[in-house]
Amino acid sequence: MIEHRSQPGGNEPASAATSDRQPRFNRDERQADLLRHAAREVLGQGGFPISFERLACAAKVSKALVYNYFPNQYALGSALLSDALAVVDRTALRHAVAQPDVLTAARDCADLYFDLVSRHGPLLHVLLADAFLEQGPDRTTFGRASVMLLPIARRLKRELGLSSREAMVIVQLLLTIPEEAGRKVFHGDVDAELARRLCGETIVASLAALDGQTPAHVAEVAAGADFL
Repeated sequence: MIEHRSQPGGNEPASAATSDRQPRFNRDERQADLLRHAAREVLGQGGFPISFERLACAAKVSKALVYNYFPNQYALGSALLSDALAVVDRTALRHAVAQPDVLTAARDCADLYFDLVSRHGPLLHVLLADAFLEQGPDRTTFGRASVMLLPIARRLKRELGLSSREAMVIVQLLLTIPEEAGRKVFHGDVDAELARRLCGETIVASLAALDGQTPAHVAEVAAGADFL
């Protein structure tokens, strides 16, 4: 008489018993997967705080596991911001700022930001502008982002005869151009090549129009601004 042995895990074949299981991740891979889903949630609702329950559902894990990696919203936001800053090509940014002509330098910097947003979406801006995260205990990561803007701000200050605050305001205002153009490309609303070219031309025209004179509205914004 032939003895029939059951398959591991019950009477079903092993392949059927494991077919619905999620891929096995190590800790770094799991954290990266959670951050990918968290980025989608943040972009979807436009900022923090996000629902950890929705995040767990999207990542197909337990809510307890999410808390195991990120004990609170601030920890998650800091991790997301660190990841978003890590994507920035610091070497290319230094090279762009060092261009002999200030208009070329500004355009190259804008191109870098446009490329970043068109590939990854406006996550970096959303995180840096988030009022909830700004109240968190970790200011170091926010400081890193601010430091990245200082070289081009100093360049504008020196060559356009601006104050430090005025130069930083202008940088912040100019960043909205590649950001909006890159956002449209990210969502598939415009042609990437055309948007990149128009973005660069707008940056150059905007700075050339200053011609060494700071518009009154920029000075007013600078007077009340509180920069990192």
